[in-house]
Amino acid sequence: MSARLMHRTLGRILAYTAWHSPAEHGLFWDPDGTMPWKELYRVLQEDTSLRFVRETHLRELEHVGFELPFVIEGSLLRLRPGFPPPDYPVVETPPERLYYGCRRKQYAFVLKNGLRSSNRSFLALSSHRELALRIAQRRDPKPVIVQVFSRKPGLADLVVRKAGEHLFLVEEVGIEYILFPLLREDELLELTAAKKKEKVSAAPRTPTLAGSYTLGPEDLGIDSAREKSTPRGKARKEKKGRDWKRESRKERNKRSF
Repeated sequence: MSARLMHRTLGRILAYTAWHSPAEHGLFWDPDGTMPWKELYRVLQEDTSLRFVRETHLRELEHVGFELPFVIEGSLLRLRPGFPPPDYPVVETPPERLYYGCRRKQYAFVLKNGLRSSNRSFLALSSHRELALRIAQRRDPKPVIVQVFSRKPGLADLVVRKAGEHLFLVEEVGIEYILFPLLREDELLELTAAKKKEKVSAAPRTPTLAGSYTLGPEDLGIDSAREKSTPRGKARKEKKGRDWKRESRKERNKRSF
């Protein structure tokens, strides 16, 4: 009975987090009714009592008869029939200032190209700095918070959709709408410096122990084929041949006397 109750409790928590109130946790569904499983997984990691949850637990809930609003398909969560994707309407007058947390690896790209989503339909911005920081820290413990101005004199207003009380969605944001924080010179260099690729040698080095060395053909008494083919080895062979002929000639001269 306790196991059944545990399954039911876990199922309700997952349904509330991902379906009933995803915006509270910075989550949203794409128009095709999908969401990356890893995004829900990172939210669960914030609660020490839910860090045990894995993909197998979602399948186990289905096996025991608890039907979640979604199923897991590979790396995606997909809404079941009867659970349509939420409608995110366009906001006519969005908050003038929104926040986004940049990963440090992402900062150099954003500084040059603005904000773009690589694998989702939208980018999640927040009207609260704390929520933006919370979302970003799931992927980087020290993100850089930038400000986005949805309305700026001389520029067209951004198309902003409302996903929750403090969560808003945009397709992309140009650098002209972004206010970057003031950083120390060393911090800026660290964030924008290009990483040097490590050179990989064509032939891997053979590991050796301290005080040892690698045996070669000469150590085993084996003549090196390369040594035989060198001009020096050839000259030594020719010199030996001329000496042999000279000695034979002297021997014949002695016999003639």
